[in-house]
Amino acid sequence: MRSINFLAILSFLVWVEGGIVPRQEGNDTSSFTSSSSNGQSTRGTSSDSYSGSTSTRTSTGSTNANTSSIYSSKVATGTSTQSYKSSTTPSASPSASASTSSVVVGEGTTDLGWIPTSANPSPPPLATTNKNVINATKTTSTGGTPTPVVFDDYSDDTLEKFWDDYIGPVQEPPFRNTPLPPQPYPLPEDPPTLFPDYLVNCPEKVLTQYQFPEGFLFGWATAAQQWEGAVKDGGKGPTVWDWTARFPGFIADNTTSDVGDLGYYLYKQDIARLSALGGNVYSFSLFWTRIYPFGSADSPINEEGVEFYRGLINYCWEQGVEPVVTLFHWDTPLALQLKYGGFASEEIIDDYVNHAETVFRQYNGTVQKWITFNEPVVFCSQGQYPINQTFSGGLNTTVYPYTCSYHLTLAHAKTVQRFRELNIQGQIAFKSDNFVGVPWREGNEDDIRAVERHGAYQIGIFAEPIYNTGDWPQLIKDDLPPEILPRFSDEQKALIKGTADFFAIDGYRVGYVTAPPAGFEACIANISDPLWPACNQVNFYEPTPYEWGFADFADQRVPWLQNTWKYLRGFLKGLLEQYPTSGGIYLSEFGFAEPVEDEQLYKYRATTDTKRELYFLSYLGEVLKAIHEDGTDVRGTFAWSLVDK
Repeated sequence: MRSINFLAILSFLVWVEGGIVPRQEGNDTSSFTSSSSNGQSTRGTSSDSYSGSTSTRTSTGSTNANTSSIYSSKVATGTSTQSYKSSTTPSASPSASASTSSVVVGEGTTDLGWIPTSANPSPPPLATTNKNVINATKTTSTGGTPTPVVFDDYSDDTLEKFWDDYIGPVQEPPFRNTPLPPQPYPLPEDPPTLFPDYLVNCPEKVLTQYQFPEGFLFGWATAAQQWEGAVKDGGKGPTVWDWTARFPGFIADNTTSDVGDLGYYLYKQDIARLSALGGNVYSFSLFWTRIYPFGSADSPINEEGVEFYRGLINYCWEQGVEPVVTLFHWDTPLALQLKYGGFASEEIIDDYVNHAETVFRQYNGTVQKWITFNEPVVFCSQGQYPINQTFSGGLNTTVYPYTCSYHLTLAHAKTVQRFRELNIQGQIAFKSDNFVGVPWREGNEDDIRAVERHGAYQIGIFAEPIYNTGDWPQLIKDDLPPEILPRFSDEQKALIKGTADFFAIDGYRVGYVTAPPAGFEACIANISDPLWPACNQVNFYEPTPYEWGFADFADQRVPWLQNTWKYLRGFLKGLLEQYPTSGGIYLSEFGFAEPVEDEQLYKYRATTDTKRELYFLSYLGEVLKAIHEDGTDVRGTFAWSLVDK
């Protein structure tokens, strides 16, 4: 195993958490955008299979007269089809009223391109210094009564018009070339010592009696939507994030990922840096819509996207870095969300399996570790506006998380089944997140019960069927009737059980858990209780008269992040005991948000991130002790994130 310069690594572990905050005041549900301008294409020829409409694009100030539509809106309650017609309706949003104004980009050495946000912000009414901010306006939605969008062809013209109708203007990348990094990649000098040595040991002197085992994977992770940028380049189709980011308040500061970290063009530089820092693994996700721009199994493969990921995977190996590939990190193809509600529909299963099989066949032998789904509990909880406007059949935000969980579990199981039928090389699993918990009051029976409930709803809901029984945790089935939580058949249980080769946990922290204030039975019986249905409460302070905080806290806008190093070993060991697997466990994400980092005026203040350095040192040290003192089979750690996001 190569030597690791921990001090240099920690100085580069910069992590900025972007929040997703639903607009609390509600959104105007009227639709005002329209069909778009003609697009140039190379994929194919668009067929005029749809009646034309005349519309005005108020978001750009341009008029497109008599443009041809690109898709049909089929009414779900009948067999007839109707033309999709756009309407122009003023938005109630302050930022929407200024949709034709330009964004002013700040200048000068103190401009970091960031803006401060609050816990539940409203869209900024004025231009900001954030280069990625948009004049957020409401774009076309399916309306209060979903009318599925069905494409009559999959040409380049169709894709271009789809982008224009549902996304609108997209920020262009500042360049479109892939620079070659210098070899060997130069590292910066070590940062200055901030504290006396009797307070802080240098990393080289920490736990010197232990070494990570041969083959241990140490590196970083990213997600395609945040890292790649270039959201329209290379034939990629739109995702739900490209769409929802245009709704005021869905993203906390109304930024988009149009440019992001521009990993699509800078991936060689990023991988070379990772390798130079001593990393030997890079965990990243693929855009489903870069492989299948329209998402569906009957739509064409985008060869340019396939070749991009082939180049990324091959370059990882060239740099001595193993690629770990996630097939889905929350970026549902927008076409499928508008067609049938994404994971609200069982139709998603076959389309997802088709996507996965295509990826398996393309990169078989060059990827040894695969992830089907990233953090499904979090993903399936994202049913707020405007996502819920695409649901049909009376599905609401109470039922949706469990309908999504049902379809996602089956999609995972069928994907793994296909993986094994095709004899694809390597191992496959999914990524859990959150924590089981520690009783707030030691020995308290109610808090012990609360921990059980927290673990079942946050981890067990997917881990129990996949690793143990093929079925939901009994506790959850006792709480939720089949009308809310669909039940698996015996055949489905057999399909699901055993469909993971290792355990992956995005283990940022471990929290105290206590009983709900109303009591368990009252909470479980009351669907309006804010803690329903999990019916437990997470506390961040000690149950003592002084109520000390139980950990070192990250930025207050991300209250789910704390440095809870003292509970990490027990957490990892407990997971493998409860969900045994021969492939060991990976700490597949862990990271920390330095307080008010995005509000610093100078770069040198932002890069002095002592809390984050202590977090990573603490967690890596506890992983070492877990391996050597507890015998826990930890196979790797992937820090979040490789670059700011």
